[in-house]
Amino acid sequence: MIKDSIDNIFDFISEVNITEEYIYNNKGIYPVYTGQTGSEDATFCIDTYIIDGEYLTFTTYGSAGKLNFRSGKGTIGRNCMGLKPKEEFFGKINLEWFSYKFQNKFYRLRIGDVSGQKSLNKLLLSNVEVVIPEIDKQLEELKVYKKVKNLSDKISALILDLNKISEINIKSDQTGEKEKLKKIFTFTGGNGCLTEEFIYLNRPRNVEESIPILSGATMENNSMGSISKYAKDSDGKNIKVFKGPCIIVTRNGYYAGTMSYIKEDVEFTINDHAYVMKIKDKWANKIDLFWFMQNYQELFFNLVTSKSDNATFNKTYAEAQMINIPDIELQREITNKVKPLKENISTLVKIKNKLFDLIEYEVN
Repeated sequence: MIKDSIDNIFDFISEVNITEEYIYNNKGIYPVYTGQTGSEDATFCIDTYIIDGEYLTFTTYGSAGKLNFRSGKGTIGRNCMGLKPKEEFFGKINLEWFSYKFQNKFYRLRIGDVSGQKSLNKLLLSNVEVVIPEIDKQLEELKVYKKVKNLSDKISALILDLNKISEINIKSDQTGEKEKLKKIFTFTGGNGCLTEEFIYLNRPRNVEESIPILSGATMENNSMGSISKYAKDSDGKNIKVFKGPCIIVTRNGYYAGTMSYIKEDVEFTINDHAYVMKIKDKWANKIDLFWFMQNYQELFFNLVTSKSDNATFNKTYAEAQMINIPDIELQREITNKVKPLKENISTLVKIKNKLFDLIEYEVN
């Protein structure tokens, strides 16, 4: 068994700053792993490499802490670092096992805005102690992890199929009223004061004054806890409190442009990583919000600066978009077909997200 700090077990491999010009002039077969790499895939490939063999990479900014097992020649790019066992530990650590076993630990070590961009670096990891059992135990646990991964992949495939079915049901050729988005919706930013300390100091004293805090930083589980609806910011102003029905749209980060539907009469507050979209009175009986969210989600994704951890949703461009609003009865008909599918998809996503949270404890 190995019981030591990460710094004593692994060598840290720093990122290499690779310019777009270099990438263009040095295309090749060797992968470059960066903070934009959300899976096993490389961000791009070049004709040189700085590391070979088996090693780990982890993202250092944005979706910080994401661990991946790597094998072969490659390079560590922007917002990413590598970990390679020191020579005396060769053959004693299965790195694929390590990437599963300590994924949640790496996530917990991140620092940053409670609802915004996170970061993780060598300083935060160096003195963290890990316990690594004998190699036979690692391989035994790895079998469990792979079974869970296989189940997760099957759920992902099912989610993909259900999304395709829902997209078919959403499509309609019917034309209707056309208007710019800013004439139909108001966009209101959230609260910039919702730090961990502020939330703690303004805990609700009873159920009646408690409202949930939502965040635009995540896609599926966007609750940050609760706060008193009577909380005041540093200027003595009441925090912004909203009430459904409405749509929240993520302003920045990997999920920029993602819309979420808030049901009628649901009261909440939200941080400044999201906008709250409310229908103006003139259009209140002409638009089904759930239909709008499903029909125009692709447009909103196209209104972000990039699909990365640093992406930003452009509200000005969004407000200038001319959109088509068909008859309300058609919208409701589409909603009735699609909503049950989306609810099933949401349930599957939650199950998938919980799988890897559970195995950290199940195999012990």
